[in-house]
Amino acid sequence: MGFCLNAGEWNSVFAVPTSVVDKYIKLAGEKPLKLLLYLLRHGGETFSEDKLKSELGFADAGELEDAAKFWIQRGIIDCRDDNESVLTARREEQTAAPKAPEQLTLDGSAPSPAKPASAPAKAKARSPFAVSSGEIARRIKEDGDIRSLFNEVESIYGRPLRQSENVMVISLVDYYGLPAAVALLLISCCNRLGKTNSGYIYAAAQDWSDNGINSVELADAKIRSIEKINSTEQKIRKEFDIQNSFTQKQRELIKVWTEQWNFSEEMIILACGKTIDQLGKWNVNYTNRILENWKNDNISTVEAANSEKQSSKKDESSSFDVDDVMNRIIQKRYGG
Repeated sequence: MGFCLNAGEWNSVFAVPTSVVDKYIKLAGEKPLKLLLYLLRHGGETFSEDKLKSELGFADAGELEDAAKFWIQRGIIDCRDDNESVLTARREEQTAAPKAPEQLTLDGSAPSPAKPASAPAKAKARSPFAVSSGEIARRIKEDGDIRSLFNEVESIYGRPLRQSENVMVISLVDYYGLPAAVALLLISCCNRLGKTNSGYIYAAAQDWSDNGINSVELADAKIRSIEKINSTEQKIRKEFDIQNSFTQKQRELIKVWTEQWNFSEEMIILACGKTIDQLGKWNVNYTNRILENWKNDNISTVEAANSEKQSSKKDESSSFDVDDVMNRIIQKRYGG
């Protein structure tokens, strides 16, 4: 007579890394967990992407890539991309600890026209959209800076990245030539401005690349300038209850006032107020003329601007009102 344990379903079990529960159970979504369980069940076997999509029911574009990258980034899953992409689960003790990213401060914005003497050479002359999921996975696995970049971007977004976002992040480094720390500053800056769509981020990356923003110091200076412009725009909008979006010309002139002429918010608001007093509405060209006159006269404080003598005074000996004539000329020129 022989004896054995009647374990039922427990006769066939597989191990799950403790880190999956301890660290990632809240962050990992349904699809990453589904993928990992399948790979763990098959203990080190390797599967093609097509096989996994079929077995797991991943029909939508990017579903498998998004699920796989979550674990690849954390060293739980390996990816090999030869003639076909393949995935396999790793042993937990083999995972490499991600390199701690540099701690940085930030906020972001619009393109600057001036191009420095030494702009960096473009990285790879190819479309930023032509990056395979296998290549992204390999870069995350092999490069500690890239791994840290993806970790931090996920932290900023508060969720695993979509495949299009994965491509966007790697493109900032591989296509636009930005160092990982600078790419992180750019994404953080755009996120704080509420500009998280990839089109805006690509445009900003092109501007930074063209203008040689290739170090943390230069990026930080760029962001401070962006913050000033953005703050000024918001102040004008709030102060004068402007509901419509600024036009490209208005944005360009506000940028000139803040960046090139170095006027404070208070001076710009004062000039806008004088414009409305004179015209009955805000006109960016008239405000620009006021600020240009102040710049030429070296007037840089509110006190100096308020005490400035008006160039046109009522001529008491004249039979007509000079101010009235000037007002009518202004109305005609700037649209009353």
